Amino acid sequence: MSRNVTSQRVNSRQSKATSGPPGWVIIVSALFLFLIWSNTFIGIGYLLGAEHADARFDWKSLTTARFAPVFPICLAYCVVPRRWSRTVAVVRGHWRRLVLSGFLCVPGYNVALYFGQQHGVPAPIASVTTTLAPVFILVLSILFLAERLTARRAIGFGLCVVGMGVISFARRDGAGTMYPLVVATTALAPLSWSVFSVLTKPMMRTVEPIHWTFLAITFGSIPGMIALPWIGGPELAALDGTGWFWILYLAVLATVIGFAMWSWLLRYLPASTVGLTVFLNPPLTTVSKVLLAAALPATFAFQVTPMEGVGGAIVLLGLAIGVLQAPANR
Repeated sequence: MSRNVTSQRVNSRQSKATSGPPGWVIIVSALFLFLIWSNTFIGIGYLLGAEHADARFDWKSLTTARFAPVFPICLAYCVVPRRWSRTVAVVRGHWRRLVLSGFLCVPGYNVALYFGQQHGVPAPIASVTTTLAPVFILVLSILFLAERLTARRAIGFGLCVVGMGVISFARRDGAGTMYPLVVATTALAPLSWSVFSVLTKPMMRTVEPIHWTFLAITFGSIPGMIALPWIGGPELAALDGTGWFWILYLAVLATVIGFAMWSWLLRYLPASTVGLTVFLNPPLTTVSKVLLAAALPATFAFQVTPMEGVGGAIVLLGLAIGVLQAPANR
């Protein structure tokens, strides 16, 4: 009897030790990830000519060029000898899910976002559209992942929506009557991302998160790599140093490292909880644009309105209520 009790206690301690990292590590990781991602909208705008600099790409060429450095890194990770057999097993068992996931996280997300930013959606508003992701993730999670909407999460989510609305109405754009359609197209980016996240969540039980993510990126990048000599490749060859900085930022930091961190977070948090942290993008993008405009006024231009400050504060309050308690409920 005493042996059984001792064994249960040991197993309990081992289970707690291997259940995942501390809650503060998860929260800090999520904040760092969205600090990286919030600046991608600025880099995308710069490369598409939304700032004072000339355009380096259009929405099609930037989609292929961004993944030119990503594809060989992800492919190499998946085909090294110690992972090759596992890669073959995952592809054989889940190739349909991989193809769909790859389409959603590479051309699905990036084509919609770049099209919107090229056609007049500024970086802060583009970041606001990503806050639609929790709406999509929440619905999909309830339908397919058996998650539930708690009262605290609902309050936090509601505050985030209010903050998003305040930020959205803080600016006016003169793109004309087609602008709502452009914004709607941009909103397809978070929809693609949400479906990708829900498809990825169940795979975290059997496949290493980074392995699955890099496999999905590899599959999703193949069409772009085929088109690269004609779309994206010539633009890459003509890039200057600043252009290469932003391409590598988007490719290595935001994509290779960022996607891996996102899948890791999904392993330890409900998909809808991780999705709420996307509301960090608008205030972080706003702060980054202020700093860049102050440091490099000849390159970047931005003006902060009081409404944007109020909206960012409401968003952060909603995050504190809806997200920060999540690790304790794992």
